[in-house]
Amino acid sequence: MQGRLALQLALAASLAVAAASGLSAAAPEPPDPGLRPYPGQMNVAQSDYVEHCGGCHGIGGDAAPADLPTLKGRVGWFMCLPEGRSYLMRLPNVARSRITDNDQLADLLNFMVFGLGGGSAPAGAKPFTGAEVAAVRVSPFTSVSLVQTRTVLVEQVIRKCGAPASLRLMYPGQKAAPKATKAG
Repeated sequence: MQGRLALQLALAASLAVAAASGLSAAAPEPPDPGLRPYPGQMNVAQSDYVEHCGGCHGIGGDAAPADLPTLKGRVGWFMCLPEGRSYLMRLPNVARSRITDNDQLADLLNFMVFGLGGGSAPAGAKPFTGAEVAAVRVSPFTSVSLVQTRTVLVEQVIRKCGAPASLRLMYPGQKAAPKATKAG
């Protein structure tokens, strides 16, 4: 709570300085659908991403060099296959999220895919719906290697959808891609 108050005070102070100097007090609108620069400008899906996903995947979707998949400009590729859509909803931290409202969780997934994923989602990819999330999240990945499951799926996305070979890497610049083995 103190961190939020400090952020609000800092924002108020910067707006006061801008107003005193004759500048517009309104923060500029970001040029892309990614994360808004100030918490007060975030919608619910963006705020949920920061709270539930940003700690590991990075606030802007770029966790490199952590051994976690970078979402920024890449996560949309999974939308080209039904297995990819399912994969995103069945990830344990998604399927078992503390967000119990399925429409709200669908909005979070849509922000990740269409916001942070940028142009990586194929043309015509349909947004997640609450009903779809409700039906799929009941079967979370529990006894599979997520790295192996992702590796196998990425090979399918590259082969069938023309995704870039760099998707094999957890993050751009990674030294070596995980080895493809039988998902189990």
